[in-house]
Amino acid sequence: EYFLTDDPKVSGKSKMKKAFCEPGNIDFCPPIALLTYFGGLDSGSSADGAGKGGGGVTISRSPENGGDVTYTSKSQVEADFKSGALHPGDLKGCISTIMVE
Repeated sequence: EYFLTDDPKVSGKSKMKKAFCEPGNIDFCPPIALLTYFGGLDSGSSADGAGKGGGGVTISRSPENGGDVTYTSKSQVEADFKSGALHPGDLKGCISTIMVE
């Protein structure tokens, strides 16, 4: 199922909540691809985040879950997601907020 971002009948948050996002799977994770595109992350492979991307994306999390974290590159997001440091719910919550705004 798909949705258009300008369709007033569709709730982007509810659609993103249902998006496929298997924990640890970075080979096929649409929310990471959307975060890279809409969040302006550097899509290069620079592990230190140095690149020509935007200012980064901050994912808000509770203190029990490690607190807020800021990413500047896709490789940083992928590394944390693969290791389990970034939960699928936190990732999907962030990208749905970015897309709805």
